[in-house]
Amino acid sequence: MNCLSVLEDHRTVREFLPDPVPEEDLRRMVHLAQRASTDATAQLYSFVRITDRRLRQRIADLAGGQRHVLEAPEFLVVCADVHRLERLLAFRGVEIATIPHLAFLFGTVDAALAAQNLAVAAETMGYGIAFIGGIQNGPDELVDLLRLPRGVYPLVGLCIGKPARRPERRPRLPLEAVLHENVYRGYVEETLEIMYNAMAPVSPTGDWLSILRRYFGRGGRMASREDVVARTLARQGFG
Repeated sequence: MNCLSVLEDHRTVREFLPDPVPEEDLRRMVHLAQRASTDATAQLYSFVRITDRRLRQRIADLAGGQRHVLEAPEFLVVCADVHRLERLLAFRGVEIATIPHLAFLFGTVDAALAAQNLAVAAETMGYGIAFIGGIQNGPDELVDLLRLPRGVYPLVGLCIGKPARRPERRPRLPLEAVLHENVYRGYVEETLEIMYNAMAPVSPTGDWLSILRRYFGRGGRMASREDVVARTLARQGFG
């Protein structure tokens, strides 16, 4: 399967066969992740592979009881990592600049690009993947569990394995909703309605708003994470 077909056919897999991922396949995926673009050659990311079952169970609990975190043959935690850069500079007698916001911005971008490369590599090799944003329910505890030094922040989890079942592809917004030219184009009521209609199949009831409200509305899941994420960012040097 070529890369364009893999990208077009992407879907999140939450049911995996128990077959292990061969070590050479995993190392190949990580190698291809490393080929992602990176700003100023810094490569501000790390992957933490979770093989300890008790640790995996605790992370699954933190993520809201998502059983695929425990059941996937491989599970990685994708981290923004400025600690390694600081150590590299200090090793040659250079003090790292005080740039907590830029460090987190570029570390997050680097990590996201590398993680997406890894995901596409896995899907091209016949595996299924699922990104797990639920680890942001308890990033402070995760920092302790993974012994992450200052300068490292856990961004997202990634399940990898052979799919036991391939779910239906989820819809996406119309291209015109995300592609602007020269200046940002505002959204009128008609185009907003088109977006809701396009995304309706994502919910069994045809109600995309129920999902958006649950996550992003006042009092939703994202709001419940805000304080602990802010504290953990500050603790890890990104405040």
